[in-house]
Amino acid sequence: MASIRDLVVHVNDDVVSRHAFELASSLAADLGAGLMAVLVAAPVNAGVGLSAETASLAQQLAQAQRRTLLGIGDRLAAGARQRHDLAVDVRCVDGDPVEVLQSHARAADLLITSQRDPAREGGLSTGQSARLLVGAACPVLTVPYVGLPAAEAVSGEAAPLRRALVAWADTRESARAVRDALPLLARASHVELVSFAKDGQSDGSSQRRAALERMVTYLARHGVQALPTLLSQAEASVGERMRRGGVPDVAVAEALLSHAADMHADFIVMGGYGHSRLWELVLGGVTRTMLETMTVPVLMSH
Repeated sequence: MASIRDLVVHVNDDVVSRHAFELASSLAADLGAGLMAVLVAAPVNAGVGLSAETASLAQQLAQAQRRTLLGIGDRLAAGARQRHDLAVDVRCVDGDPVEVLQSHARAADLLITSQRDPAREGGLSTGQSARLLVGAACPVLTVPYVGLPAAEAVSGEAAPLRRALVAWADTRESARAVRDALPLLARASHVELVSFAKDGQSDGSSQRRAALERMVTYLARHGVQALPTLLSQAEASVGERMRRGGVPDVAVAEALLSHAADMHADFIVMGGYGHSRLWELVLGGVTRTMLETMTVPVLMSH
């Protein structure tokens, strides 16, 4: 089984990104892994034909942005050194955040990012997260902007991510996510494998249960004891589909988050669905809703 030896965490503010960094540093210390904090400074376009004064001001703004980011990175790294005796490699790079993170993820085992807070600028938007997901060479763990649940908050005394909900759909994406998450699942104290069957479809329920049992056996062979759970999925009415804007499978995402709360899960593992050219427009309903409404960290693979 592959191990997690290199983590990359995206930092672009000192509020929302702090949750992701604290989880990343605690994970790195617990796993004995290296951690790189990537700070992406948006390029300032000086523009052709601008006056010398305007171009100079643009450069000053760019330098100020880099200084601010580096200050945030240095403070977070100092905290990780104090709490975990962990050395953090802080990199500040100019460019598009998705492209920069995709590049750094090619030499990483896990990429950790933050969900965008609607009231702030930190983290990544749903569109950026979708682009990142379909182009990243490693799994992406997104931390909600509200941070970790209070009962599972990361501290220097408690190892993070111990109760896992695995959303299983018997697809390539789900299988990829489970394999990518094996190092985390192997160290978890509780793993629940959840799938959905539509009400009134006995054949579908039997097939889903058989698929669940196959995955339970697979995980057991990798030292992961998983509890299989088959939940009922009622067919949405026309009114429900209109309320949800016609996005398919939103009810599944809502049910997953509800079940995660019921079982006190502190992270979710699921496949990410989308198209590499039309990231946001054809992002799967479950994937989109999870990126927008997550309440616990979500690990996705595409």
